[in-house]
Amino acid sequence: MPAEKEEAITFEYIRKIQRKEKYEAKLTQIPDDFYKKAREYLERKMKLAKKKGDNSTQRELSNVQGVLQDIYNRRETKILEKAVFSVRTGVPPQNLSKIEKKFFDQLTELLKYQRENTLNMLTKKSKGSKEKVKFKKVKFTQDIPEFVGSDMRKYGPFEPEQEAKIPSENAKLMIKSGNAEKVK
Repeated sequence: MPAEKEEAITFEYIRKIQRKEKYEAKLTQIPDDFYKKAREYLERKMKLAKKKGDNSTQRELSNVQGVLQDIYNRRETKILEKAVFSVRTGVPPQNLSKIEKKFFDQLTELLKYQRENTLNMLTKKSKGSKEKVKFKKVKFTQDIPEFVGSDMRKYGPFEPEQEAKIPSENAKLMIKSGNAEKVK
């Protein structure tokens, strides 16, 4: 018998995930097989709707589809934001399902490629010129793994409540994403 009880996919369970996604800024944890099980649940509902042929079952099916689409849209938006953040800071997101991890990896590769090409073109400087990097002191609000700063130096890892001076560009991103707070 498995140590962890697997939650059955029901309309209530799907709504619970939708509420979490709606009210939390970060990706919430979902089972790796959530999308597969949600599809199986939908198929069962479709068979029941055909069998019964009543309007209430059709409405229920339509509601489930709408909630699942909302969950996907919210998670997709968060993954896109996390991909941009990750490319800029090197901080990976948490709570991706296996299928979402693949999507995230593809996004970050594309973003890294585009970022590198565009920034290299825009920031070509004459030989010998050095740009001075500005730093900001921040206090981290959660665990942050090691990342490469905008000055191409490694920073971290950091723990919650830990303070550090990091490049201003990275500090702004960390503060905006809620991973850190500005220290005066």
